[in-house]
Amino acid sequence: MLVQLKDAVFKYGDVTIFNNVNLDVNEGDNIGVVGANGAGKSTLLSCIFGELQLFDGSLFKRNGLTIGFLKQNCDFNSDNTLFDEMMTVFSRQTALIDEINRTAIEMSQADVSSAKYKSLAEKYHRLTVEADVSDAYNVEVKVKTVINGMGMSEFSGRVVSTLSGGEKTKAALCKLLLQRPELMILDEPTNHLDYKTLDWLETFLSDKKSTLIVVSHDRYFLDKLCNTIWDVQHSGINAYKGNYTKYRILKAERRENQQREYDKQQKEIAKLQDYIARNKVRASTADMAKSREKTLQKMEIIEAPKRDEQPPRFKFGYSSEPSEFPLTLKNLSLGYDNKQLFNNVNMEIRRGQRVALLGLNGAGKSTLIKRIASSNPQDLGKIVFGKNVRTGYYDQENVNLDGKLRVLDQLWFDNTKMSQTEVRSLLALVTLGADDVYKQVSDLSGGERAKLGLAMIMAKDCNLLLLDEPTNHLDLPSREALEEALKQYTGTLLFVSHDRYFVNALATQIAVIEQGAIIVHNGNYDDYLQLSKSTQTSVKTEPTPVKAQTYRSPKQRAEQTNRAKRIKELENVITELEREIAELNVKIASPDTASDYSKLAPVLDRLNQANIELEGALSEWESLS
Repeated sequence: MLVQLKDAVFKYGDVTIFNNVNLDVNEGDNIGVVGANGAGKSTLLSCIFGELQLFDGSLFKRNGLTIGFLKQNCDFNSDNTLFDEMMTVFSRQTALIDEINRTAIEMSQADVSSAKYKSLAEKYHRLTVEADVSDAYNVEVKVKTVINGMGMSEFSGRVVSTLSGGEKTKAALCKLLLQRPELMILDEPTNHLDYKTLDWLETFLSDKKSTLIVVSHDRYFLDKLCNTIWDVQHSGINAYKGNYTKYRILKAERRENQQREYDKQQKEIAKLQDYIARNKVRASTADMAKSREKTLQKMEIIEAPKRDEQPPRFKFGYSSEPSEFPLTLKNLSLGYDNKQLFNNVNMEIRRGQRVALLGLNGAGKSTLIKRIASSNPQDLGKIVFGKNVRTGYYDQENVNLDGKLRVLDQLWFDNTKMSQTEVRSLLALVTLGADDVYKQVSDLSGGERAKLGLAMIMAKDCNLLLLDEPTNHLDLPSREALEEALKQYTGTLLFVSHDRYFVNALATQIAVIEQGAIIVHNGNYDDYLQLSKSTQTSVKTEPTPVKAQTYRSPKQRAEQTNRAKRIKELENVITELEREIAELNVKIASPDTASDYSKLAPVLDRLNQANIELEGALSEWESLS
């Protein structure tokens, strides 16, 4: 056992965040922490780390346990470049390699028959063994792998303190991944990561080298990685074995069982009370009535199951069907700040399809959906809407909201034909109640602004929805409510989302922006992922599924195939060079070579050349990857 919470209590003033909590963290656990916004998830992590002290109860940690903690939006600063800062994790290994190189130089200058040479040879052998054990020769590969996997390779030469807030958080996560403490505590590590980075992070964390406690709204991440879920609600924390999907099933079963036991006991109590009331005054039955009173007094009362807060109720509808193709892109080019995102793109979206736009951060997903929604005159003939199309657009920045207006007025001014009662009823549906409607929009939380933005679309008669990151700022119950509402929506949907669970549940097509083109695949996210994996495992023959539509030119397909071939070649070269370098180090340390400079010199020369070749291969591999 690594960590144990026993009868733990934490309060802010008179407000109890959690009470009488008992939890265990065992080696190899991957624990996902879920709960509504403000339930106390981040507070729990800070208590486990030791940054906050419990109000009551006990926290036990195994002696010598190493813990790493990634906070949301952490302020990570350093005067080093990103690469150099990551290399500080391996300062011992770097110093070891430097010492090996210095010893090799001293050996080359000493008399091979001298006692000094013998001493240096013994030292060299000891150092190389230590370097092999600590994997010192691969530290740069490890650093570059993590930086590249986290999508930070373009920032390798940037000073950490000059990075943006989100980039600093990713840099802090990179360093934590390289440190690999025994227990990693991560608070929303998946925020704003693109889908490829998320896939890489899940694979990296799944090797069980560290025990994990993670807060995340990414249900796909929780499903793929976690074997335990902690549910934080009603000042308590319940643990469920399994991933997120299993947790939802177990939680529903537990609630049903609690309700069944509660109902059963309430019937028994009512029966006892009725008997007591009817028989207490009769002399002949008074003793029996008193006996039942004692039974009632001794009964351990089962509490009624506490219900989760009511999630918002989203509903989207329309009155008239559009034409068969509500949206068509014809030779559309898009870019900004002298950066070309894509050129002469063509795509048709059929009525009733739900199309998810995927792509790396900066690929142009939000730019494209905003451009479609703007109806810019310059796009006439390039962005074509079908007949009877009425669009609803959700902007992730909520720029259509006026911070100076009251919540009630924001929705009312946008829909003047609605009565105040209708407006208030609609706001109540998305859980913006009587206490919220007179707030200024600027005073709303991120989640409340998201609900207001979605309510404004609900008030419209829209048969084509353009949604840009609609799940941002929504807690899990709200995401699931939105997901269910969009499943019921029979109109056409084009959306951007980092939430792969959301994408997987909704999408009938995946449109991927890459290499200046949009490539469309039929199916959901799992289907797309399976297709991507089959493509990676077969370089010679690029699969072209019958169902998939692509809009790449022959030149683009050839470039992609050639790049994949070269990456595979470089991986083989790197593996071979690393094997050769290890063998050369062993040869240098052997008494036969170490005692004869004529044998040692060419080995040292080849070792130097092999290291240069390895650096070049790694650099090219990183660039292509």
